[in-house]
Amino acid sequence: MATTQTDTLDVSVKGRKGLERQMTVRVPTDEIEREVDTRLKKVGRTARLKGFRPGKVPPRIVRQRYGGQIRNEVVSDVIRSSYARAVQQEQLNPAGGPQIEPISADGEDHFSYRATFEVFPEIKLKPAESLTVEIPKVEVLESDVDEMLETIREQRAEWLPVDRKSAAGDRVVVDFNGTVGGEPFEG
Repeated sequence: MATTQTDTLDVSVKGRKGLERQMTVRVPTDEIEREVDTRLKKVGRTARLKGFRPGKVPPRIVRQRYGGQIRNEVVSDVIRSSYARAVQQEQLNPAGGPQIEPISADGEDHFSYRATFEVFPEIKLKPAESLTVEIPKVEVLESDVDEMLETIREQRAEWLPVDRKSAAGDRVVVDFNGTVGGEPFEG
């Protein structure tokens, strides 16, 4: 949308609670009107209305029929593009999408809206040279190594069948036939 891109953005930013910012943006109304007129002309070239040949609908009727919808589209596009330019101009870093609230509308020199959003916190890092790091001293005992080796052995053990009575620590598979009231059941 080249016709709505100008460098005349009037932006004011207020810090609110915490990381919340409120930015008021004013866009000249003539930008919006120029774009609405351009789009109405495009629509007029292809508009098909009953009683008129394609592309021959009078501009007044095109404006009556499509003006409101086109104006809403243009305002939406202007808000989107001017918001992005204003954020860049003010060097803000929004953490999410804004909540947009129109302030002024038709009949004024400027279209104004308020965008409320949160920004990422500014984090200032200290130079690495000024940091001190304590390296913990750990003493590994022979008993610690033996304990860890035993844990790994138990985790990676292979189960083999044996011909003896089961003992503590064995894995046992039981096959049985159960009955309830003398009747066998599956299980």
